[in-house]
Amino acid sequence: MVGVWVLGVLLVGVLGLCGFAAWWVVGHPERIRAGLTWLAERPAVARMKSRYPRQWQFLGRRFAPGEAAGLTLTLGVLWVLALGVGFRQVLDSVLESDGITVADRPVLGFLATHRQPWSTTAAEAISDVGSPLGVAVTALVVGVLLAWWRRSWLPLLILVLGGAGIAVINTAVKHLVGRNRPPRVTAVLGEHGFSFPSGHTTGTTVVWLLSAWMISRWVIGSRAGRVLVWTAALLAIVTVGATRVYLGVHFPSDVLAGWALGAAWAVIIALAARVWEQAQSPRRDYARSA
Repeated sequence: MVGVWVLGVLLVGVLGLCGFAAWWVVGHPERIRAGLTWLAERPAVARMKSRYPRQWQFLGRRFAPGEAAGLTLTLGVLWVLALGVGFRQVLDSVLESDGITVADRPVLGFLATHRQPWSTTAAEAISDVGSPLGVAVTALVVGVLLAWWRRSWLPLLILVLGGAGIAVINTAVKHLVGRNRPPRVTAVLGEHGFSFPSGHTTGTTVVWLLSAWMISRWVIGSRAGRVLVWTAALLAIVTVGATRVYLGVHFPSDVLAGWALGAAWAVIIALAARVWEQAQSPRRDYARSA
């Protein structure tokens, strides 16, 4: 049991560290540009540059901080690929009934024998935050407030696309995998449908990550404030996923897969919004000068 939760904490820690690293890199283009310039001036790199000019030019554009298809897109694609690999590993374990799934039933059995009335009530309340209604309300409230703040419908559109998209993806994956729910004898709630991945976890991950991303970009300017926002978002994501296991309605591997799938979709939506914004900037500048 301890090993599974340690794995979950490590996964969330890796997500947080990678997200912070990506945020720092994107927020310090001048340092990245200086570092890339220094690297390009090395003799070995200069030889490669002269030998493969076209390939070097393409690579240079992929790491240009200011271009729409530059550094942000490159880091985002790498991040999505890493999350996809993590999701695939969990999926393979579920399909082959090995790996991380070996601990699924022992964890559920342990939790079922150590529940307390007060903790069960608290877990049910927290789990409701990740329900379809809870996710929809969160997305609507945050989207409308940010749309008002930005005087743009883009924040609301981002959350609607993120929430609706992950609902479709989650439903499709559930039916393709067809994993049954944990035994009812260990469950507190009478949930129906397939188990893999956890819908509460994927929905919460997408909406809260996108909300934290937009709030930290457009509303809060201080580093301490941004850290607080991201901490609150990650805490909500972790606790909702944990309560689904505690209540016996999902296996731990369902939640791990939900975190990976939801984070990947959130990054895809954020990338699309960021690239669209960067692509629109020259058009707006041209319209103002015309």
